[in-house]
Amino acid sequence: MNLLKKGILAILLTGAIVSCEDDDSIVVPNEGNGGTGLTEITFPGIPTSSVKASGDGTIITIRPQGLGVTSYVVDFGDPDSTSDIVTITEDAGTASYDYPNNLEEVTYTITVTAKSDQGFADVVQTKNVTVTHKFESIDTAPASPTASFYNVFSIFTNGAEVDGNFVSYAIGDAATGGKVVALESGNSILEFSRLGADDGVLELKDEVVIADAISDDVAVTNIHFDVHSIFETGIDKLKITLVDNANSVNYVIDGIDLTDGEWASFDYDLATDFSAPVVQFDEIKFELGTGGTATDHATISVDNVYMSRETGSTIINGDFNDKQNFWKWGVFTDGEKNPFGSSSDGSWTNYDGTANGSKTAGAKWSSSQSGGPLRSSSSRYAYQPLVLTPNTDYILEYEYTLKSDNSSNEPIGGRRIVGLILDDHYTDGADAVDGISSNLGNHVGTIAEGKFSATVGTTVQIPFTSNDSGEVAVMFYAVTPVDGWIDNVKVFEAP
Repeated sequence: MNLLKKGILAILLTGAIVSCEDDDSIVVPNEGNGGTGLTEITFPGIPTSSVKASGDGTIITIRPQGLGVTSYVVDFGDPDSTSDIVTITEDAGTASYDYPNNLEEVTYTITVTAKSDQGFADVVQTKNVTVTHKFESIDTAPASPTASFYNVFSIFTNGAEVDGNFVSYAIGDAATGGKVVALESGNSILEFSRLGADDGVLELKDEVVIADAISDDVAVTNIHFDVHSIFETGIDKLKITLVDNANSVNYVIDGIDLTDGEWASFDYDLATDFSAPVVQFDEIKFELGTGGTATDHATISVDNVYMSRETGSTIINGDFNDKQNFWKWGVFTDGEKNPFGSSSDGSWTNYDGTANGSKTAGAKWSSSQSGGPLRSSSSRYAYQPLVLTPNTDYILEYEYTLKSDNSSNEPIGGRRIVGLILDDHYTDGADAVDGISSNLGNHVGTIAEGKFSATVGTTVQIPFTSNDSGEVAVMFYAVTPVDGWIDNVKVFEAP
């Protein structure tokens, strides 16, 4: 049995009659293929010749040779075809067959029957050939996502493209399944093949609960797919199923029309577009859609599988119990993406305003992390975008405190914690810092009383009016030779 990769396989069938006069001489008969003196067909076994790559599928070519033969009937052994039997009548002729590519690997039995018009009995030879089908991957990718750093739950995507580089999203789940293809562009795509016979399955590491996908009580609302199919070798309709194995529930969208030879983008509302509102799932299944056609190796390419939420109007992780999450930068050119130093030295007041009796979590800056006039590549700026009701009065509230230790490196203007509301959204932290002067309100806090305690901590309220778009952002930084903290950050409409 021979294992053949894609390409052209030439099988040469040869034979000869020889006669030995003695040990030192070999006499070859003068008779031709149909000459006199033959009493039977001489047709030896089927040797395998060379293999050459040639496109999708595998083309097998046979050139049978024997004596006493006037024709060959070649049955290429494809049970699903009526055109896999070929007759050769010319001398040194060949027969070829292009095997279908709908299965990845299959073993065929090739049968060659040698026939004669001289009344000789037919001679039959067979050979088993295992064909492994491969195909060329596409070398194109769809546009990268544009959603912001904390608005996406990534399932399979290289991330957002910023200045020619891919920036991975903060939240996601490792997914396995399909064939990952690395493109020359640096992007990666997934391939799912044989969808005419099998399902393509993308398994998540853990189940995704829609209501808590981004964070506790922070839900995603939509799911996105980019899909590419060449109809000649793929499928024209797609079925997508989100599978909840824990509860044996399937959420289905069927009959999705693909675009021949192009990437197509699909966005679905998780509450309304599937067969039922999606609660949770741990597997995504890709299948041939109802009424669709699967051709050849029936391959689709998939990219940018992710779920998203809209930027909200409520500060997330304003109590810093979730450490740096939702305050961290995805990109900060020549700067530090971390927003502050982790700390448990936060306010003694809970987020709801009640007394805690001891410290809570908080955001801390040290002297080396200071910004403003002390800005360096180590400076840290906390940032969170919001979308508010346009042209509406709001209040940014938070608590802060600074150490009261003496220092010989006191900055000009004194040590301080700065809070402000930016008049835009920013992808790159460096751009946001450069645009600090374009703000809707700010506060420079200079009260230095030491760490938070039951009696230490200053509450700040900054009134501001949202802009025409409602797209604003909250930012904090410190300018200090000693430690400073903030906690309990909130944005709410002014009473």
